[in-house]
Amino acid sequence: MAQSLLCFLCFLCSVPSFAQTALNRFEVIRVDSQDIERVPGSLRQIFADPLPDAEVVNNLTDATTRAGFTPRLPKSDKPQQVGVISPTNVQLKINVAELRAALNDAKATGVVVPDAWDGLAINLQQPAGVFVDFGDFFIAQAPPRILSAEAGLPVPQFVEALFRVLGMDAMQARDLRQAFEAAPAGFFPIPKRFEMDIHAVKLRSGSGLFLQNGSKQGEVALAWSDADRTYFLSGFVTESQATGMADSLQ
Repeated sequence: MAQSLLCFLCFLCSVPSFAQTALNRFEVIRVDSQDIERVPGSLRQIFADPLPDAEVVNNLTDATTRAGFTPRLPKSDKPQQVGVISPTNVQLKINVAELRAALNDAKATGVVVPDAWDGLAINLQQPAGVFVDFGDFFIAQAPPRILSAEAGLPVPQFVEALFRVLGMDAMQARDLRQAFEAAPAGFFPIPKRFEMDIHAVKLRSGSGLFLQNGSKQGEVALAWSDADRTYFLSGFVTESQATGMADSLQ
């Protein structure tokens, strides 16, 4: 019995511990495709699409059952199509040699990547979500994405190193790191060649991120969060209509 207990305790000591961070907001970064390609393939999924594909279901009741929560929706609009966004769980592992080579390719100097990071794991979990199409616009929502980093990895420092790989200068990378430390975010890239109007908007639940083509034509997008959920709205609506719907969800 004593030997079995000792083996069990040794097993517990060998299991890596992870610190969890909820990514409660979205942050856009302006980079070109070659910048993303410079990021080691084992880490590239950290810049995931904020809106994964959804599987169409029969109605909101089915979606609620599958996702495990009741979606909050504008009261006056009727859904035309409902879908469920499948949960995801991916693990990324740091290869120090690859990360240092990527920094070298980006001509990023003064960035320290400790040997101790080699082999450390990062888990990215996205709980199931609900996608509701109203015709002129849609709303997707889900519990916040969770980033879990193995003990020994200072996530803000690691994120700052990735920003330098993307070609950002030391000041840009430091500013984004500080913003991440203050309010952890999921980062998604938009190519620099697209002229965009991207700005913060004030919502009842806090701050949201509004996106629109620089020409002010076509679809708009609005990303925001509240205490237990993140949201993404997009469609042929105005900024005031988008923010009004965000404030009206119930």
